Amino acid sequence: MKIVMIQANVVEDRKAIMTRFLNGLNHEVVNVVELQHYVELEDMVYMATKMKKQIKRRGETRPPFILSTYSSS
Repeated sequence: MKIVMIQANVVEDRKAIMTRFLNGLNHEVVNVVELQHYVELEDMVYMATKMKKQIKRRGETRPPFILSTYSSS
């Protein structure tokens, strides 16, 4: 699947978009998000948002270790 940005006439692969998204996240969030398996960008955004809120709520400098995987059922 490719994402097309019509106005800019750019075609970008889904994997490239996900990689670019990860590069823009905090290292603490990236460490947790990279442990999960993602097929869709929306799933990755959901987990990154969830981890960022959890870090902010706990006031921690690093997120807790996650053993389970995220399921978008």
